[in-house]
This record gives sequence, structure tokens and C-alpha cells, in this order.
Amino acid sequence: MEVEKRFGDLEMMESQQQQQQHEAVVGSSNVANMPGGVGPRDADEKRLNELGYKQEYRRLMTPFQQWAYTFSYTAPLGFITGYYGFMYSYGGPVTIIWGYLATTFGTLCMAFGMSEIISAFPTLGSVYYWVAQLVPKKHVAWLSWFVGWVYLFGSFCGTALNEYLLAQLLATCILLGTGGAQGNGYTLTAAQICGVTAALFVLHFFVSIVNTPWLGLLSTIGAWFQILSIVVICITLLAISPKYQSAKFVFTHFVKAPGNGISSGLLVVLLGLPYAQSILTGFEVGSHVVEEVKTAAMAGPRAMIRSVYVTASTEFVLLLVLTFCIQNPDNVLGDNTMTGGGDASAASQIFYDAFHAKFGHGSGGAIAFTTFACISLFFGNITNVTLTARMAYAMARDCALPFHYWLVTLTQKERIPINATIVTVIGSFICTLPSLGSSVAFTAITAMSTITAYGPYFVILACRHIFDNRFKPGPFSLGKWGIWIGGWGALWGAVMSILFCIPPEYPVTGSTFNYASVSMSGAILAGVVYWFTVARHNYKGPKRTIELATDSDDDVVKPNGDFGVHALTASKLPEVDGNHLDLKGSNGTIANSNDANFVKKPRNNFEVPTSEFPPLGGKHKNHLDLNGDEKV
Repeated sequence: MEVEKRFGDLEMMESQQQQQQHEAVVGSSNVANMPGGVGPRDADEKRLNELGYKQEYRRLMTPFQQWAYTFSYTAPLGFITGYYGFMYSYGGPVTIIWGYLATTFGTLCMAFGMSEIISAFPTLGSVYYWVAQLVPKKHVAWLSWFVGWVYLFGSFCGTALNEYLLAQLLATCILLGTGGAQGNGYTLTAAQICGVTAALFVLHFFVSIVNTPWLGLLSTIGAWFQILSIVVICITLLAISPKYQSAKFVFTHFVKAPGNGISSGLLVVLLGLPYAQSILTGFEVGSHVVEEVKTAAMAGPRAMIRSVYVTASTEFVLLLVLTFCIQNPDNVLGDNTMTGGGDASAASQIFYDAFHAKFGHGSGGAIAFTTFACISLFFGNITNVTLTARMAYAMARDCALPFHYWLVTLTQKERIPINATIVTVIGSFICTLPSLGSSVAFTAITAMSTITAYGPYFVILACRHIFDNRFKPGPFSLGKWGIWIGGWGALWGAVMSILFCIPPEYPVTGSTFNYASVSMSGAILAGVVYWFTVARHNYKGPKRTIELATDSDDDVVKPNGDFGVHALTASKLPEVDGNHLDLKGSNGTIANSNDANFVKKPRNNFEVPTSEFPPLGGKHKNHLDLNGDEKV
């Protein structure tokens, strides 16, 4: 009677949750209900079910909005404004123009190679889920977990970098607005910049937990702002600049890292390439909302590729205009300037010089254009926070992170991963704290944001081609060219990861050492400890929340719901044409396989012999645990 009562509770619980969960599908492709009663299962949901997941998010984002989401993340104006001085310092226009073209080619190869993969596997988790699908089963757990761990750690660092860079540009605006460095303007301290960063994180938290339609709208607005602001700045600079640099200067002038003690011109260029590469990072971020997009298997790869060539095109035009419109090359990195000098304020100084040369004062124009860059980064970090939260949610869904039961909480109405977003904001802010004591330490963390992206990119593309016989292309395929394009992309990702670890100044001392390699080693070491002590016991690979039986399946596996599924062989079950698993006999008792009552039930239900029932119990008293280990 107790067992019967538990089954009755289970049946009632399933009925109450039918609007939020798909019903189990065993040997059938019948329609299931989406969360919130969104309607019949379409091709996107069917493919997601085939990959092992139920539809949790609402597919309300259009393909254009997914591209806008990705393009908004790249924040071209914000990153060009923030990084122009670093590229100028390491190679000058040579690195800015030719180095950028080289990185664009390498990035396009990576994007095309990875577009094949997102087309085949259009689901959350991106890099770590893709690795799990590409490698043999014996390598799935450890390799996918480490790729996910490294990528998630880098996502926290990248979010910290974007927010801190935004705070620094705001500090430049404050300095110019209060008189400039030559007029006793107000300079924010490191602690004050950190405080501004904290306030920005709070603001981004509330913006990032809006519903999917609003997120799509913000992404669209952000994408158009990125483009229009660059158009306005380019036209204005060309119109007001009294003089332009020569084509020889723009395409051949070389700056040999002044004050950094580097004698090799090649090394200077190699140190400048990572900064060019940094502003092209993130082309795959659309994969983090792929379960919220319609026609995901084609929209995903298109968004990835378009984000690269549109971003690269707009950034290259802006780089050309900025370089042609330099009024005084000595001011770009000079200390005796209104912006106070330094690599981070070089673009703002170019804005100032152009307005000053035309109107006799340049603070207003420089503040306006630097503010445009701030808004660009603000839109970009909306995407940054949401994608990091969704990555954390995807890994927690597969029991790959600590406190995974808590991290997978979604808001009831809008299905937003609220707890994962909280962790993203707090964790990313913690990554900015080293800036209080050492700019070198923070530089290492920011370098980590790119290394931890291109490292996983390399692993994915390498696995795609090493285990080529395991890969079945989706609607988007490169055909025979895939191995060559993806192979070059993998090599480029590996090279970029190495370049980010080279010391930027010589001789190498404690204050000039590049701590990116140390930070990366620390992240990997922490991952190794957590893997062997905890993660390997919980994580066996991406965890299916729904699974379909096919004609070739010997097992009936994992129906959708709050309970797991034991691998019941299909030969032990009667033929059924419905989706419900009825665990009670016709007279309210448990049926036995030897009993004549072991027959199909009404409403397309079927019965299971008692010999196949695992014990009930554990923390989930009302759940039937069919995995045999009482884990849900």
C-alpha cells in the first residue's frame, strides 16, 4: 500500500507539472508541451530532444536578434577605443592595419570551423558540450569538464575586463570634464575605479535578468548603436581633421614599443597581435542563447560568421580613420597631454587633438566620443553577463559545478537563470579586485579572458578533425574544405594562446613578468583538485533531461521529468503508442511480468514488471529513482 501511495503521489505530481515539462517520449514522436504552454513541438525542439534536453527556455529570439546579441557583445567602438594605444605601442600602424587583417583571417577560419559544430549541436553549453559530442566516450567526462571549467573561468575574467575597461573610460571622461591632466582635472584612484566597476555590475545584473523579448530588443538596439556610432565618429573625424597622415605612415610606420626594452621588431609585432585578437574574441557567444532562437541549426552558424566579418569590417574602417586622423603622433602615447598619456587613453587623445585642431578646444568632442565608447561597452557587457550566466547554468544542469541544484533555478515566469546570474556578477567583480594592488596582476587576469577562449577553441577544432568519423554535420557544412579551414583555425587559436603568455617588457622582473601563464596554471590546478575530489563523482558528461528511443535502440532511456530512468530493455515492455508510463496495475496494484494482467492500459499507458523497479527513497520521497542510485 505504501508503494501504491507513492506511485499515486508521483502521478499527481506529474499532472501538476505538465505545463512546465515535456512528458516522456518512448518509441514515439508525439507532440509535447513546452514550458508555459507554448504549443506543439517544432523542428528546433525536436532536435533539442534528440540531443537529450527538454525545452526550458522560450524560443522568442529571432535569428537577427541572435546575431545582434553576438555583435553587441563584440562592442567594436568600445574595444577599439580601449585597445588602440596598446596596438599602437606594439608596432604602431603596421600592427594596427596588417596585424589586424591577419587576425581577421585566422578568426574567420575558427568561426567557419566552429559554425559546423554549432549547426550539428544547437544547444547550451557551447564549447564543453561540443567536446563531449566529438570525442570517444572514454574521454567525454574529463575532457569536456576541463574545457568547460577553463572556458567558464575565462568568461568571469572577460566580464571583469569589460566592466573594468568601461570604468576606466568613464574615468577618462571625468578627467577631461574637470579640466584634463594639464588643467588639474580630477583623476579617479584605483579604489574609486573599483567602486565604479561595482556599481556597473549591479546595474548590469538588473538589466541582464529581463525576459527574452527585452533581451533581444536590447541586443538589437546595441547592435545598431555599435554601427551608427562608428559611422558618426568616422564621418566627424574625417570632416573636422585639418590634416591627414600619409598613406605611407598609415600602412608602413612602425613603433617599436617605446620604453619596453624590446630590440626585436618581430617580437614587438607578436606582442601586438594579441591585442588585435582580443577585439575579435567572442564570435561564438550566440551559442549561449541558441535554445532561445528559432531555426537554431542555421541561425547559430550564420550569427557566428556574420559577427566576425561585420565586426572586422566596422573595426577596420574605424582603425583606418583613427590612424589617418592622427594630428600629432607624439601625443598618441605621450604623457604631456590632456588625457594624461598611457595606452588606455590613446584613442581619446586622438579625438581631443582633432577637435582641438579644428575648434581650439577638444574636451567636449573627446568626452562625447569616449562616452559613445562607454555606451558600446555597456551594451557589450549585457551580453557578457547573460552568456556567462547561461554557461554556468548549462554546466550546473549537468551536475558539473558546485551547488548545481541551486544554480539551475529559473524564474517562474520568464525562465531566467537568476542564481547563475548572481554568481556571475559577484564572481566577475572579484576578478577585478587585483587592480587595487597591482596593475600587472589585473593584466594577467584580462589576458586570461582571451587565452581561456582560444584554448577551448583549439581543443574543439582539433577534436573535430582528429575524430572526424564521429562527426555528423548539421544543415550547415563546409564539406571537404572543413578539415583545412578548421585545421588552420585550430592552429591560429593555439598560437594566440601562446603569444598572450609572452612578457610584454624586458628585462623580465617581478613587476614586468606576464602572470597569465601563472594564472592559467592556477586555474588548471584548482580544476584538477576539484575534479578528483568532487566533480568526477557527479559529472559523467552532459546530462540528458529527455531522451528518445529509436528503432535501433535496445534500451528505453530517461523519459523527461524530475525522476531518472533505468535502462529498461525494450524487449521486456509491450508495444505502446503513447507517451505515459503507468506504474500501477489495472486493479490499483503493482503488476507482475508473469501475471496475465501485464497488458496495455487505457490512455496509451503500459505497465512495468515489479522486477524492474528500483527502490524508492532518498531525499526525493515522491520521486521514482530509476537510475538505481537515488540521484535525480
